[in-house]
Amino acid sequence: MTTDAQDLGQTMSRHVLTRLGLQVVTGDHLRFDLLLDDAHLDADGHIDVGVLGTYIDMTSSQPREMQAGRPFVHADISFHRLARPEGARLSADARALRLGKRTGVIEIEVHDDAGVHVARSVQGIAFPSGAPTLRRSHADEVEDRFFTQFHGECTLDGPFRDVVGISGPHGDGPDAWWEIALSDVNVNGFGGLHGGVATALVDAAATGAVRVAGHEPAGALSLAVRYLAPSLAGPIRARGRVTGRVGDVAVVAVEVRDADENLTILSDVHVATR
Repeated sequence: MTTDAQDLGQTMSRHVLTRLGLQVVTGDHLRFDLLLDDAHLDADGHIDVGVLGTYIDMTSSQPREMQAGRPFVHADISFHRLARPEGARLSADARALRLGKRTGVIEIEVHDDAGVHVARSVQGIAFPSGAPTLRRSHADEVEDRFFTQFHGECTLDGPFRDVVGISGPHGDGPDAWWEIALSDVNVNGFGGLHGGVATALVDAAATGAVRVAGHEPAGALSLAVRYLAPSLAGPIRARGRVTGRVGDVAVVAVEVRDADENLTILSDVHVATR
């Protein structure tokens, strides 16, 4: 699992979330909008995978049921890049489809202000046993203070992968890997790799594996990311392996391991090819 940014006492002033261009609306209806910038887009005009993954990771906190002072972690995130945005602002409609004592499921639809359906996501969450629960009145105050630190304009000064510190390929051929060193820019409130940022690492390994296999990647269409354990010991490395093709789409399995070789993330990625 990836520990979410739900340790509400944490300050994350250097995190990439503070540079993304989030517009945080607090109160009875917590909402995270994203002011679109050229830095958010990849070469073909879609939202960059890492930007989108980091954004939808955040929006899982929007449903009112998620604001009851219960810390949670992500067990998995799947998302589909559906269309290029045409507007100036993204908004997310997030619904808690099921919330139990220990697990839950969040459904998220992302649209822009021109009405384009940009992305869809389903996320599995878990409530750690023994985690303290805040009183509702106190939780609202603490959560508002925590989330508003991410409100601001987009100040990304390069591709998202570069900003968060992803490098690669390292090595040659099928054994090549991509890696990220843990830093204040990319960790969550518990010191592990942020689950949204991890999607950028997975994307780098998946598209890199497609290129190694002799095809030109046109971009990831969808990712299914399963968080098996916190990525706490850096650098964190990802390797991709093309497992099959369906027409012009490559299916890539990506394994993410920490510096101790623990498998922390397992992902399937569908990558369009030219």
